[in-house]
Amino acid sequence: MKVELKDNTLTIFLEGRLDSNNAGEIESRIIEAVSKNSAASKIQIDVEKLDYISSAGLRVLLKIRKQVKKPLPVLNASNELYEIFNVTGFTELLDVHKKLREVSIEGCELIGEGANGKVYRLTKDEIIKVFKYGATLDSIEAEREASRKAFLLGVPCAIAFDTVKCGDSYGTIYEMLNAGTLSERIMADHERLPEFAKASALLLKRLHEIEVPEGQMPRASRLLHNTIDKLNGIFTPDEIEKMHAIYNTIPEENHFVHNDYHPKNIMESNGDLMLIDLGDAGMGNPIIDLIHDYFVFNLVGRVSGLYKVSDDDIGFIGITYRDMREFWKIFIETYCGGNVEKTERLQKKLEPLSLLMYMSTALAHPLMSEEGRKAYIEKMRNLVLSRYDELVNYKW
Repeated sequence: MKVELKDNTLTIFLEGRLDSNNAGEIESRIIEAVSKNSAASKIQIDVEKLDYISSAGLRVLLKIRKQVKKPLPVLNASNELYEIFNVTGFTELLDVHKKLREVSIEGCELIGEGANGKVYRLTKDEIIKVFKYGATLDSIEAEREASRKAFLLGVPCAIAFDTVKCGDSYGTIYEMLNAGTLSERIMADHERLPEFAKASALLLKRLHEIEVPEGQMPRASRLLHNTIDKLNGIFTPDEIEKMHAIYNTIPEENHFVHNDYHPKNIMESNGDLMLIDLGDAGMGNPIIDLIHDYFVFNLVGRVSGLYKVSDDDIGFIGITYRDMREFWKIFIETYCGGNVEKTERLQKKLEPLSLLMYMSTALAHPLMSEEGRKAYIEKMRNLVLSRYDELVNYKW
């Protein structure tokens, strides 16, 4: 047995056999390791080199899980070991993961890159998204599970096949799509921008009609409140409470919410649109998607005053800032059914809510000076908190 403490995670490596002959000794050594590393936020068991586990060994793991009072992931189980865990019902008691197969991307064509990783053409029928180093297996599995659940709900999205190891990183294998992102399509043929803006707005309206069964997906509102929590220490506790209160005015609903809906995450293939990057997808109020979209199309790179942005500069979603504004105008008007008054009223509400989302991102920007940071905080106080009474009493 070996023990490793890394990134506040205690990993216990089991080897050989764990049966009645050594169960008592292994149990004592695990308890000792857990006691010595009590500050660890996560404890996990790696069984890659464990050849066999008996009922006595299974009871050791169950006893440890009860003692640490934390989830106890069991990693890298071989097919044979996983079968033992499964047949005995321990896959219901412990979070057991099969050993991931190794996949090489050497010689593979790079076909895309985003904030979270790179996408390669693996075979004629498969692509692989290789996540950036440091991405946790839990977060990657959560994204794959979100894609699976969304697909079963009728959301048009790429089918995720498997999670794999790719060198020191993890990857997810998806079906190969003969498609390109809307950003790529717009950059190749600008005249199609109005077509794509309308089509993506109509698709989002259809997605927002999908009712998600309670507990099937995480609450989409969690990301809004996470952005506020990142401002602790920058704004006063009272201001933080007010910001949370503003977001709390949004009624909870059970509709599908993508939480990152923009042209770089929408694929087009033979006239059909399909979603990718569903790691943040959840259930909630459709307004959450529109808050994020207003943020993407109207605020990113344009509010903080950190640098001068030209209309012809390429934004992070892969099209120019001029095209982003044009896309948004058509998109939001289409979403609102062409009702000008409704569109204007909605955008007035979206601006301060999107500014709340933008604050933690802008304040963490590496180019922001301390003087600029202070000025930006005051700007936000004037733009958002000065409208607190209006926003917190808004009747949805």
